[in-house]
Amino acid sequence: MYRTVIVFLLLFTIACGQADRVPEGVLSKEEMRDVLIDMNLADVYSSESGDHGMPLLDSVRQGKVKIYYTQILQLHKITVKQFRKSYDFYESHPDRFKEVYDMMKDVVTADKDAIENGNLVKEYINNPQTPLPFGKNVLISAVRDTIIPFVKKNKRVELKR
Repeated sequence: MYRTVIVFLLLFTIACGQADRVPEGVLSKEEMRDVLIDMNLADVYSSESGDHGMPLLDSVRQGKVKIYYTQILQLHKITVKQFRKSYDFYESHPDRFKEVYDMMKDVVTADKDAIENGNLVKEYINNPQTPLPFGKNVLISAVRDTIIPFVKKNKRVELKR
């Protein structure tokens, strides 16, 4: 009888100690947060209207999203399979998924506050070599300050004139 109780308590203790861990091959909460933030931004970028304010065709928008998602996964050095496994894991654990979304909200709120306070713009005005205040995962041309999302982190490229 005592052995059964001891075994049960031991298993319970081990299980509780593993509660916050994720299985091997699954992105951590922080990694998942960063990928999902970028994917949400990609959805916004892809929804921007075309020339003269005309809405983009859905097929064009979906093509842009596919390209952005591929770039995001490459940027974070993960495969589609890893992302799908991680997404499925978090989707099947709503409490952990909520934590990821709460973390996303905190990051986006902090970025929004920094932009609204003008800190990033002031930094750029004082030193034009700093990245423009458009997020961490954008490529910015030093010639035209053109924003190209999800290519390299905080890098500037020289575009031919």
